[in-house]
Amino acid sequence: MTTKISRPPIKEANRLTRLWQDHGPNTYPLDISALIDGALQNSDFSGELKTKIDGYDSFEGCLVKTKNTEKWTILLNSEIENKRRQRFTYAHELGHFMCHRNVRDCFEDSHETLNNFQDEVENEANVFASWLLMPANLLRAEFSCIGWNTASLCEIGNRFECSLQASALRFVGVSSKPTAFIVSRDGMIIWGCKSKSAPFMTAYRFGDELPTGSHALSAQVSGERCELQQDSGTSWNEHRAAQESQYFDYSGRGYQYTCIEFED
Repeated sequence: MTTKISRPPIKEANRLTRLWQDHGPNTYPLDISALIDGALQNSDFSGELKTKIDGYDSFEGCLVKTKNTEKWTILLNSEIENKRRQRFTYAHELGHFMCHRNVRDCFEDSHETLNNFQDEVENEANVFASWLLMPANLLRAEFSCIGWNTASLCEIGNRFECSLQASALRFVGVSSKPTAFIVSRDGMIIWGCKSKSAPFMTAYRFGDELPTGSHALSAQVSGERCELQQDSGTSWNEHRAAQESQYFDYSGRGYQYTCIEFED
């Protein structure tokens, strides 16, 4: 029996990025529809991939294969008011197509699955989307000298028309600085990422409580946001001081975003 395997998301995203930058318009924010049309016409894929945008009740995005064919369709929910989220969902579903179409024939994504960082397949699609929408060469060229705070995070999001969470994941992944990004709710960490040079963190994993003495915890208690960096001492690492900046998601889901930059 043949084992069905996925393709590496970073490799696949970089391959499409090279096509777009070397042979396409090389304009950003990326035009996903134009990329799909151009990339698939110049690839060894002999099937069909099309996009349909309509109102759907059960999902935000879906990739589905027509039975007994090589015809695939990306379905996007037109009811998503946040167009950046819809855009990331589009790239996420393209990631399923590029990386996982040999794994199964249907991928249906809700807000919950898109934010399920424990699921390997969904996490790979998110990584693909982040790398595709925000190429490393542009991030390094345009944002390597910024301070890591929520104001900078918003600037990156505006540049590439991506959500704050996706922008943070991508920036921290390419940053040479000791940085981290934490998503929490009600004082509990839901998800976090950090750069390779960032030190051990006292709170970082799913289920950890925000550390005592951090601005993240005090902001959660007071409900006051702080876009500028503030010194939080050694609350995140007992040997290295850090600065942090807060942002609250006012969509009703109660997420709190924290940008952390450690002293060198």
